[in-house]
Amino acid sequence: MVYKSADEILKPDSRFDNLCVPEGEGYRFMTIADHHQMIGEVALAGSAPAEVQDAYDRARNTMLYAFFDYDLFVVGEVQAFGAFELALKHRLNGHGLQQKGTLRNLVDRARKAGIFPKLVAGASILDDQVEVMILLRNALAHGNSEIHPPGMAVQALELCAWGIDTVFPRDDA
Repeated sequence: MVYKSADEILKPDSRFDNLCVPEGEGYRFMTIADHHQMIGEVALAGSAPAEVQDAYDRARNTMLYAFFDYDLFVVGEVQAFGAFELALKHRLNGHGLQQKGTLRNLVDRARKAGIFPKLVAGASILDDQVEVMILLRNALAHGNSEIHPPGMAVQALELCAWGIDTVFPRDDA
């Protein structure tokens, strides 16, 4: 990755040059409108507090701008996992603050409170969406040079939306 010059900042990242989307019987190259739609479709559907929704939309906006700087997918994913953690803090603590603890502690507390199902004895942690979220979040938060492609970054975003909506389901009352 090279720091872009001022006249290049609004040019798509060259790593998008070969990404295609279906069209009719074939495919065409992805545009910013396609990318915007793909990110826009991964919205929250539950009743999360405004602070959590703002944090999640910060992740979506960061991923949107990854069209111009592919490396921003990592920043967007980290922010999405942060929004999930913030949702847990709000639900379990009544606010977004936490004196001490980790995402693991929050998830364990959420399992005890029945927000997430308990882990199945003997099952792989990869079969549990919440455990997968912890693994992905920790890999990104504790130093990693990997850049996920758009599809994988969007899957992480979808996973975080699911987690936040599980913590704060839609209030249909």
